[in-house]
Parts: sequence; C-alpha cells; structure tokens
Amino acid sequence: MATPVLAFAQLANECEAEGLATKNAEKIGAELAKTFNVQADEVAVLKVDKQSLAFAYPTKLGHVGSIPINASSSIAGRTATTKRAEIINNFAQTKHASVFESVDLGAKPKGGAPGEKVDKHAHVIQKLMSVPVVTAAGVVGVIQISRKGTSAPAAGPDFSPADLQRLVTIATALGKVFK
Repeated sequence: MATPVLAFAQLANECEAEGLATKNAEKIGAELAKTFNVQADEVAVLKVDKQSLAFAYPTKLGHVGSIPINASSSIAGRTATTKRAEIINNFAQTKHASVFESVDLGAKPKGGAPGEKVDKHAHVIQKLMSVPVVTAAGVVGVIQISRKGTSAPAAGPDFSPADLQRLVTIATALGKVFK
C-alpha cells in the first residue's frame, strides 16, 4: 500500500488540470478524513482568494462566506499570514471565529448516545491542526483537520507532532491543485 503522501501526490496529479473544482475538493477532503481517521465534516480545505480564504471543502461552507486573511480571531487567517503549521488540542478554549461551526453539515456528532437528543455543543471543534499550503507563488491555501465533540475527551485523541508533520507534507504535495 502506498504511503499517504504518495497517495496525495498521485491525487494532486489527477486533480491538477481542473484545480479545486468541487469534485476534486470532495475527493481531497474525503481522502484527508480517511488518512487522519476523522469525519468528513472535520476537514476544511480553504483557498486564498484575493485577501480572503474561501472554503473549497466542505462545499456547503463555500456558500456561507469567506474568512478575511487578516481577521484577528481566525486561526486559518493566522496560518495563512504566518505560514506556520500548528496544533491546538484545547481549541474550544481558544478565542476564534466560530460562525462556520454553527453551520449544520449533516454529520453525526460524537459524544452522544444513539437516539439521544443532540445539543448544539456536539459539533464544537475541540482539537485542530492548521497548515498552510505553500507553493513558489506563496501561500495558496490552508488545510485544517479537526476533532469535534461535546468535550475534548469525546472528540478523540490529541493530535501529535507526527500528525502535524504528515499534514504539512500532504499540503506540500497538494499545492499544485490550488490554482
């Protein structure tokens, strides 16, 4: 079996001609979810569009709005401006813009019993990895992998430095798709 990085390099080659078209963004999002063992709604792929970050995946968030790169409360914006990858395993306690978390993406929340009424906190991002997608042209996007749940323990294990390094390498392999 190919390593995840090789699989993403191959996927980037397949998607390069059309760029981050909806079907390509969905393929990439699904593959990221599988690679990091998270739900599809715990992956975000954002593309730099002038002075904003636009959601390429999940596609539903692309219709909600974009994130100004210079927004002080935006982790994605900070990732784009500093070009630094980071892990925040206590994300729910971090000051951040949460408007996109309130959008129902239809995912089944973690941390509740089957059939139990789910409260609005079930889809709260508890843990996050955020990495810039950097090419020779500069930062062209941001990829974020999160773990959502009613609490940090319910969301799953903390992200590790090895997880972050793997995502950085994958983001580099995917750079050619962000055009």
